[in-house]
Amino acid sequence: MEATVKLCAQIITLTIWIGIGVAMIVMGALYKNDCPIQPYIPIFLLVSGATHLVTFFIMFLRLVCQTIIMIFESFVGIFSFVWFIVGSVWVFRVYNDYVGQCNPDLYLFAFGILLFEYVVIGLAMVGSCCCAITRNVVYETLE
Repeated sequence: MEATVKLCAQIITLTIWIGIGVAMIVMGALYKNDCPIQPYIPIFLLVSGATHLVTFFIMFLRLVCQTIIMIFESFVGIFSFVWFIVGSVWVFRVYNDYVGQCNPDLYLFAFGILLFEYVVIGLAMVGSCCCAITRNVVYETLE
């Protein structure tokens, strides 16, 4: 039963992240030339969406060739992190000036995606800390 719940959670999570990746590509492509104040926002969405999809493709390849995929996955992870920071700078820098100079659907989508990813990162960090604290408390009580 527990394995089935875990598998369902993984499938749902994978589906959500793939959907977000596809949505990022679609929004970046649809509004590619609609943000003169910061023309890199659609490019940020296109590249980030493609990176999300490549990351999930890598997870399947990992089953075939572990070592090469781990090296490639490291490069993709570093690139994703740097691209996330660059996209944050591009999007948040023009927050006060985007109205009338950038398609609002494009800008607000990029803004929302970044906020969502910051929340997920924050929750992952809090969850990791809670797990570490719980593990240490349980370990100390067992000794």
